[in-house]
Amino acid sequence: IHHPPRPSALSPILIHLPRGPLPSPHPPPSLAPLALSANATVVSLGYRLSSSAQYPTPIHDVAAGYDWVVKHLVRGSAAHNGWQSPSTRSAPVAVCGELIGGSLAAMLALTECYAHKHGGVRALVLGAPVVDWTAMYPVVAGISTPPEDGGPAGSSSTKSTHSRTRKKKPPPPDSWRAPASPSLLSTATLLQARDTLFAKPEHYHDPFASPLLFFRGASSDIPATETPLFNHFPRSAPSTPPLAPAAVAAFLKPRRAYLRYPPLGSGLVLPRARIDVGEASVLRDQGVELAEAVGRSWALYGGRGAGRGRGGSAERGDGEGEGEGEENVEVREVEGEGLWGEEELVGVGRWVAETLGASARGD
Repeated sequence: IHHPPRPSALSPILIHLPRGPLPSPHPPPSLAPLALSANATVVSLGYRLSSSAQYPTPIHDVAAGYDWVVKHLVRGSAAHNGWQSPSTRSAPVAVCGELIGGSLAAMLALTECYAHKHGGVRALVLGAPVVDWTAMYPVVAGISTPPEDGGPAGSSSTKSTHSRTRKKKPPPPDSWRAPASPSLLSTATLLQARDTLFAKPEHYHDPFASPLLFFRGASSDIPATETPLFNHFPRSAPSTPPLAPAAVAAFLKPRRAYLRYPPLGSGLVLPRARIDVGEASVLRDQGVELAEAVGRSWALYGGRGAGRGRGGSAERGDGEGEGEGEENVEVREVEGEGLWGEEELVGVGRWVAETLGASARGD
């Protein structure tokens, strides 16, 4: 726990989730600058995650840690200052994290953002988060694109126009298939991590493990066989072995359904969010898509959340809430992997302080 330099009854509480067991180009910095710049109590929640402590273990650990923070720091602070009513203001809560910690931070913020509850999350900051384990597939020689519209990977569809056959133009490369530059966090590394950290494919198809699935369907179906596709990667292999196009085509879904989140009547109000993505990261597109999904929800609900207020309707009037997605969700594309050093942590802290201050003023 890092305490704020200028504590007050309503000093923010910032929950930090560590990166987890993924390689990164530099070690994580001290959290002291984060507490200083945010003038917040920073609580770093450790969690278990390894081959012997697989998912959903870290989800349970983070949930237990959050309950402790609410009981001892949020509610404890309120009781100390004589605040007993649930409707009385208490210290605002923000959550931040990178990589797998970003996944857990997103999970926590999206499910504990109650409007009328001590400890409801009001702000979320992510750095290169892993938010969709189901979107990961082997990138192999001779297969430059995933399957589109149900066709096999590596194949192209044709259509006749005025007796001329034209090839369908392939989609532009995404960050998974064509990252800007090589890095420690490669597609093979993430697939091997998924193999190690999840006992069953069903576990990474859970939105609590892949938070982007709160807003849309999974990128792939649960494999019908007991041996998942990513086991084609030997852990000692320096490069990706060949894989039949049909195997990739069977793994990925051509279309995904969008979901309405938060659910009606839930009382959830999505937090204001900032997502930092690395221009060279294979995870870049996941972060951008999550920001777009949260922004759509803000625009749909006009900032009120689904069913905010008891018995309240989540529907909005014509034009109400337009533009609120852009105002309340921010994407920052940075060089490299998008991970935070000391300077970036200072920026995160300042953003949290400004965002929670604006939220308290009702801006």
